[in-house]
Amino acid sequence: MPNWNMLYSIIYALAARDGRESALFGDCAPLANRAFDRSLAGNAFPELWFELPLAGDPWFDLHVLTDRDTLDGCALFPGETPFHAKLFEWFARQSRDVRQFALSYDLKSGDADQPAAQLLVRTEDPETTCSFLKAAERPDAADAYRAFRSRIPQGWFACYTGMFPHRPDVDLHVECIPQPDLQHAYARDAHLIETHLRQAGLAELGTALVPRCHELAKTPFKIEFQFEVSADGTTGPTFGASLRFACPPGEGDWEPFRAQGDGGALMQMVESWGLADDRWRLFEDATFAKRVAGGGQAMKIFNFPAFLKLRWRD
Repeated sequence: MPNWNMLYSIIYALAARDGRESALFGDCAPLANRAFDRSLAGNAFPELWFELPLAGDPWFDLHVLTDRDTLDGCALFPGETPFHAKLFEWFARQSRDVRQFALSYDLKSGDADQPAAQLLVRTEDPETTCSFLKAAERPDAADAYRAFRSRIPQGWFACYTGMFPHRPDVDLHVECIPQPDLQHAYARDAHLIETHLRQAGLAELGTALVPRCHELAKTPFKIEFQFEVSADGTTGPTFGASLRFACPPGEGDWEPFRAQGDGGALMQMVESWGLADDRWRLFEDATFAKRVAGGGQAMKIFNFPAFLKLRWRD
Protein backbone atom coordinates (compact mmCIF):
# COMPACT_ATOMS: atom_id res chain seq x y z
CA MET A 1 0.00 0.00 0.00
CA PRO A 2 1.40 3.45 -0.88
CA ASN A 3 2.46 5.78 1.90
CA TRP A 4 -0.51 8.13 1.99
CA ASN A 5 1.08 10.35 4.63
CA MET A 6 4.02 11.00 2.34
CA LEU A 7 1.68 11.75 -0.55
CA TYR A 8 -0.26 14.18 1.63
CA SER A 9 3.01 15.90 2.55
CA ILE A 10 3.91 16.25 -1.13
CA ILE A 11 0.55 17.81 -1.99
CA TYR A 12 0.74 20.24 0.91
CA ALA A 13 4.34 21.19 0.12
CA LEU A 14 3.50 21.95 -3.52
CA ALA A 15 0.42 23.96 -2.57
CA ALA A 16 2.17 25.94 0.17
CA ARG A 17 5.57 26.63 -1.37
CA ASP A 18 6.90 29.96 -2.69
CA GLY A 19 5.64 31.91 0.32
CA ARG A 20 2.07 30.63 0.17
CA GLU A 21 2.32 28.89 3.54
CA SER A 22 2.87 32.13 5.45
CA ALA A 23 0.38 34.04 3.28
CA LEU A 24 -2.45 31.49 3.10
CA PHE A 25 -1.98 28.48 5.39
CA GLY A 26 -0.47 29.92 8.56
CA ASP A 27 1.01 27.57 11.15
CA CYS A 28 -1.65 24.83 11.07
CA ALA A 29 0.44 22.22 9.22
CA PRO A 30 1.51 20.11 12.25
CA LEU A 31 -2.09 19.78 13.43
CA ALA A 32 -3.24 19.01 9.90
CA ASN A 33 -0.65 16.23 9.57
CA ARG A 34 -2.00 14.55 12.69
CA ALA A 35 -5.59 15.01 11.60
CA PHE A 36 -4.96 13.49 8.19
CA ASP A 37 -3.21 10.46 9.66
CA ARG A 38 -6.23 9.71 11.85
CA SER A 39 -8.81 10.06 9.08
CA LEU A 40 -7.91 7.24 6.70
CA ALA A 41 -10.18 4.36 5.71
CA GLY A 42 -10.05 1.90 2.83
CA ASN A 43 -7.11 1.61 0.46
CA ALA A 44 -7.51 4.72 -1.72
CA PHE A 45 -6.15 8.19 -1.19
CA PRO A 46 -8.93 10.51 0.01
CA GLU A 47 -10.01 13.79 -1.48
CA LEU A 48 -8.68 16.80 0.43
CA TRP A 49 -10.09 20.28 0.85
CA PHE A 50 -7.94 23.07 2.25
CA GLU A 51 -10.40 25.77 3.36
CA LEU A 52 -8.55 29.10 3.45
CA PRO A 53 -9.81 32.51 4.61
CA LEU A 54 -9.04 35.49 2.40
CA ALA A 55 -9.37 38.09 5.14
CA GLY A 56 -7.46 38.44 8.38
CA ASP A 57 -4.76 36.11 9.65
CA PRO A 58 -3.83 33.02 7.59
CA TRP A 59 -5.02 29.59 8.71
CA PHE A 60 -6.87 26.67 7.19
CA ASP A 61 -9.41 23.98 7.95
CA LEU A 62 -8.79 20.48 6.64
CA HIS A 63 -11.51 18.26 5.17
CA VAL A 64 -10.68 14.60 4.42
CA LEU A 65 -13.27 12.97 2.15
CA THR A 66 -13.58 9.22 1.54
CA ASP A 67 -15.49 8.01 -1.54
CA ARG A 68 -18.06 5.27 -1.03
CA ASP A 69 -16.90 3.67 -4.29
CA THR A 70 -13.41 3.03 -2.86
CA LEU A 71 -14.50 0.87 0.08
CA ASP A 72 -15.67 -2.31 -1.64
CA GLY A 73 -13.46 -5.39 -1.28
CA CYS A 74 -10.84 -3.88 0.98
CA ALA A 75 -9.97 -3.72 4.64
CA LEU A 76 -11.92 -0.78 6.00
CA PHE A 77 -9.22 0.21 8.49
CA PRO A 78 -5.83 -1.03 7.26
CA GLY A 79 -3.98 1.09 9.82
CA GLU A 80 -4.93 3.05 12.90
CA THR A 81 -8.68 3.13 13.54
CA PRO A 82 -9.81 6.60 12.45
CA PHE A 83 -12.06 9.04 14.21
CA HIS A 84 -15.75 8.15 14.07
CA ALA A 85 -15.01 4.55 13.07
CA LYS A 86 -18.63 3.56 13.59
CA LEU A 87 -19.69 6.18 11.04
CA PHE A 88 -17.21 4.79 8.52
CA GLU A 89 -18.71 1.36 9.15
CA TRP A 90 -22.22 2.73 8.60
CA PHE A 91 -21.03 4.48 5.44
CA ALA A 92 -19.43 1.32 4.00
CA ARG A 93 -22.73 -0.57 4.35
CA GLN A 94 -24.71 1.96 2.32
CA SER A 95 -25.67 1.86 -1.33
CA ARG A 96 -24.39 4.33 -3.90
CA ASP A 97 -27.04 6.75 -2.64
CA VAL A 98 -24.22 8.07 -0.48
CA ARG A 99 -21.24 9.63 -2.22
CA GLN A 100 -18.61 10.71 0.32
CA PHE A 101 -18.01 10.75 4.06
CA ALA A 102 -15.82 13.56 5.37
CA LEU A 103 -14.02 14.38 8.57
CA SER A 104 -13.53 18.12 8.90
CA TYR A 105 -11.10 19.76 11.30
CA ASP A 106 -11.38 23.22 12.83
CA LEU A 107 -7.61 23.73 12.95
CA LYS A 108 -7.80 27.40 13.87
CA SER A 109 -9.15 26.37 17.28
CA GLY A 110 -6.15 24.08 17.77
CA ASP A 111 -8.42 21.02 17.93
CA ALA A 112 -7.41 18.00 15.87
CA ASP A 113 -9.24 15.59 18.16
CA GLN A 114 -12.93 16.37 17.62
CA PRO A 115 -13.69 16.65 13.90
CA ALA A 116 -17.03 17.36 12.34
CA ALA A 117 -18.62 14.51 10.40
CA GLN A 118 -20.18 15.24 7.01
CA LEU A 119 -22.19 13.11 4.60
CA LEU A 120 -22.44 13.92 0.90
CA VAL A 121 -25.30 12.18 -0.89
CA ARG A 122 -26.69 11.48 -4.35
CA THR A 123 -30.24 10.79 -3.19
CA GLU A 124 -33.15 13.15 -2.54
CA ASP A 125 -34.43 10.84 0.21
CA PRO A 126 -34.00 12.63 3.57
CA GLU A 127 -34.07 9.35 5.48
CA THR A 128 -30.57 8.46 4.25
CA THR A 129 -29.16 11.50 6.04
CA CYS A 130 -31.40 10.85 9.06
CA SER A 131 -29.95 7.33 9.29
CA PHE A 132 -26.46 8.86 9.25
CA LEU A 133 -27.32 11.26 12.07
CA LYS A 134 -28.81 8.44 14.12
CA ALA A 135 -25.62 6.41 13.57
CA ALA A 136 -23.82 9.42 15.07
CA GLU A 137 -26.11 8.98 18.10
CA ARG A 138 -27.88 12.25 17.38
CA PRO A 139 -31.57 11.45 16.83
CA ASP A 140 -32.28 15.06 17.83
CA ALA A 141 -30.30 16.19 14.80
CA ALA A 142 -32.27 13.80 12.58
CA ASP A 143 -35.51 15.42 13.75
CA ALA A 144 -34.10 18.88 13.06
CA TYR A 145 -33.00 17.80 9.59
CA ARG A 146 -36.46 16.47 8.73
CA ALA A 147 -38.05 19.73 9.85
CA PHE A 148 -35.64 21.75 7.71
CA ARG A 149 -36.08 19.53 4.65
CA SER A 150 -39.85 19.84 4.85
CA ARG A 151 -39.51 23.59 4.36
CA ILE A 152 -36.98 24.06 1.58
CA PRO A 153 -38.16 25.22 -1.85
CA GLN A 154 -38.89 22.72 -4.59
CA GLY A 155 -35.89 22.45 -6.88
CA TRP A 156 -33.27 22.56 -4.12
CA PHE A 157 -31.07 19.49 -3.62
CA ALA A 158 -29.67 19.01 -0.09
CA CYS A 159 -26.27 17.70 -1.15
CA TYR A 160 -24.50 17.42 2.19
CA THR A 161 -25.06 17.61 5.91
CA GLY A 162 -22.47 17.94 8.66
CA MET A 163 -22.18 18.45 12.39
CA PHE A 164 -19.85 18.05 15.35
CA PRO A 165 -21.42 14.97 17.01
CA HIS A 166 -19.63 15.59 20.33
CA ARG A 167 -21.12 19.07 20.80
CA PRO A 168 -24.25 19.10 22.95
CA ASP A 169 -26.25 21.55 20.84
CA VAL A 170 -27.73 20.65 17.48
CA ASP A 171 -25.68 22.66 15.00
CA LEU A 172 -26.29 21.10 11.60
CA HIS A 173 -24.78 22.55 8.47
CA VAL A 174 -26.86 21.68 5.40
CA GLU A 175 -25.88 22.71 1.88
CA CYS A 176 -28.52 23.04 -0.84
CA ILE A 177 -27.97 23.35 -4.60
CA PRO A 178 -30.74 25.04 -6.61
CA GLN A 179 -31.48 23.48 -9.98
CA PRO A 180 -30.00 25.37 -12.96
CA ASP A 181 -33.35 26.83 -14.02
CA LEU A 182 -33.81 28.21 -10.51
CA GLN A 183 -30.38 29.83 -10.57
CA HIS A 184 -31.30 31.46 -13.88
CA ALA A 185 -34.49 32.73 -12.24
CA TYR A 186 -32.47 34.09 -9.30
CA ALA A 187 -30.22 35.93 -11.76
CA ARG A 188 -33.31 37.67 -13.14
CA ASP A 189 -35.23 38.26 -9.92
CA ALA A 190 -33.61 39.11 -6.57
CA HIS A 191 -37.03 39.02 -4.89
CA LEU A 192 -37.30 35.29 -5.65
CA ILE A 193 -34.03 34.72 -3.79
CA GLU A 194 -35.42 36.55 -0.76
CA THR A 195 -38.67 34.56 -0.93
CA HIS A 196 -36.87 31.22 -1.05
CA LEU A 197 -34.37 32.08 1.68
CA ARG A 198 -37.22 33.12 3.97
CA GLN A 199 -39.09 29.92 3.09
CA ALA A 200 -36.02 27.95 4.15
CA GLY A 201 -36.11 29.72 7.50
CA LEU A 202 -33.83 32.76 7.31
CA ALA A 203 -35.53 35.54 9.23
CA GLU A 204 -32.79 38.20 9.22
CA LEU A 205 -31.45 38.95 5.75
CA GLY A 206 -29.93 42.38 6.32
CA THR A 207 -29.35 44.74 3.43
CA ALA A 208 -26.45 43.11 1.57
CA LEU A 209 -27.17 39.37 1.56
CA VAL A 210 -29.84 39.23 -1.15
CA PRO A 211 -28.12 41.72 -3.52
CA ARG A 212 -24.85 39.79 -3.17
CA CYS A 213 -26.54 36.45 -3.86
CA HIS A 214 -28.27 38.06 -6.85
CA GLU A 215 -24.89 39.04 -8.31
CA LEU A 216 -23.43 35.60 -7.58
CA ALA A 217 -26.35 33.93 -9.37
CA LYS A 218 -25.49 35.91 -12.52
CA THR A 219 -22.02 34.37 -12.77
CA PRO A 220 -21.34 31.27 -14.91
CA PHE A 221 -20.74 29.22 -11.75
CA LYS A 222 -23.11 26.98 -9.81
CA ILE A 223 -24.43 28.60 -6.64
CA GLU A 224 -25.04 26.73 -3.38
CA PHE A 225 -26.63 27.85 -0.11
CA GLN A 226 -25.43 26.65 3.31
CA PHE A 227 -27.68 26.84 6.35
CA GLU A 228 -27.02 26.42 10.04
CA VAL A 229 -29.95 24.39 11.39
CA SER A 230 -30.97 24.43 15.07
CA ALA A 231 -32.75 21.77 17.12
CA ASP A 232 -36.22 22.95 16.09
CA GLY A 233 -35.32 22.96 12.40
CA THR A 234 -35.02 26.74 12.17
CA THR A 235 -32.01 28.37 10.52
CA GLY A 236 -29.46 30.98 11.49
CA PRO A 237 -27.60 32.93 12.68
CA THR A 238 -25.01 31.98 10.04
CA PHE A 239 -25.68 31.65 6.31
CA GLY A 240 -23.27 30.86 3.51
CA ALA A 241 -23.35 31.13 -0.26
CA SER A 242 -20.72 29.34 -2.30
CA LEU A 243 -19.80 28.97 -5.94
CA ARG A 244 -17.98 26.10 -7.56
CA PHE A 245 -15.69 27.72 -10.07
CA ALA A 246 -13.47 24.82 -11.03
CA CYS A 247 -13.61 21.05 -11.32
CA PRO A 248 -10.81 18.44 -11.24
CA PRO A 249 -8.35 18.28 -14.13
CA GLY A 250 -9.45 15.65 -16.61
CA GLU A 251 -13.18 16.34 -16.35
CA GLY A 252 -14.80 17.48 -19.56
CA ASP A 253 -15.51 21.04 -18.47
CA TRP A 254 -12.26 21.58 -16.60
CA GLU A 255 -10.82 25.06 -16.95
CA PRO A 256 -7.66 25.98 -15.03
CA PHE A 257 -7.96 28.90 -12.65
CA ARG A 258 -6.60 32.07 -14.23
CA ALA A 259 -6.52 35.55 -12.76
CA GLN A 260 -7.62 36.82 -16.19
CA GLY A 261 -10.36 34.20 -16.58
CA ASP A 262 -13.88 33.80 -15.24
CA GLY A 263 -12.60 32.69 -11.83
CA GLY A 264 -10.42 35.77 -11.58
CA ALA A 265 -13.32 38.02 -12.57
CA LEU A 266 -15.41 36.50 -9.78
CA MET A 267 -12.65 37.05 -7.23
CA GLN A 268 -12.14 40.65 -8.37
CA MET A 269 -15.84 41.29 -7.81
CA VAL A 270 -15.71 39.83 -4.29
CA GLU A 271 -12.56 41.82 -3.53
CA SER A 272 -14.33 45.00 -4.70
CA TRP A 273 -17.05 44.26 -2.15
CA GLY A 274 -14.42 44.26 0.59
CA LEU A 275 -15.06 40.59 1.38
CA ALA A 276 -11.61 39.31 0.35
CA ASP A 277 -8.14 40.70 0.01
CA ASP A 278 -5.75 40.16 -2.90
CA ARG A 279 -4.28 36.87 -1.69
CA TRP A 280 -6.57 35.03 -4.11
CA ARG A 281 -4.06 36.00 -6.80
CA LEU A 282 -1.72 33.37 -5.32
CA PHE A 283 -4.11 30.60 -6.37
CA GLU A 284 -3.00 30.48 -9.99
CA ASP A 285 0.54 29.44 -9.06
CA ALA A 286 -0.80 26.95 -6.49
CA THR A 287 -2.67 25.01 -9.19
CA PHE A 288 -0.97 21.85 -10.44
CA ALA A 289 -1.52 18.38 -11.87
CA LYS A 290 1.34 15.90 -11.58
CA ARG A 291 2.03 12.18 -11.79
CA VAL A 292 3.91 10.56 -8.93
CA ALA A 293 5.04 6.98 -8.34
CA GLY A 294 3.78 5.17 -5.27
CA GLY A 295 3.17 1.57 -4.30
CA GLY A 296 4.30 0.31 -7.68
CA GLN A 297 1.85 2.45 -9.60
CA ALA A 298 1.71 5.92 -11.08
CA MET A 299 -0.87 8.24 -9.55
CA LYS A 300 -2.12 11.61 -10.66
CA ILE A 301 -2.33 14.29 -8.00
CA PHE A 302 -3.73 17.74 -8.47
CA ASN A 303 -4.54 20.89 -6.57
CA PHE A 304 -6.87 23.63 -7.72
CA PRO A 305 -9.14 26.34 -6.27
CA ALA A 306 -12.61 24.82 -6.49
CA PHE A 307 -15.03 26.81 -4.34
CA LEU A 308 -15.59 30.32 -3.10
CA LYS A 309 -17.69 30.65 0.06
CA LEU A 310 -19.13 33.84 1.50
CA ARG A 311 -20.57 33.82 5.01
CA TRP A 312 -22.97 36.15 6.78
CA ARG A 313 -23.77 36.30 10.50
CA ASP A 314 -26.57 38.10 12.33
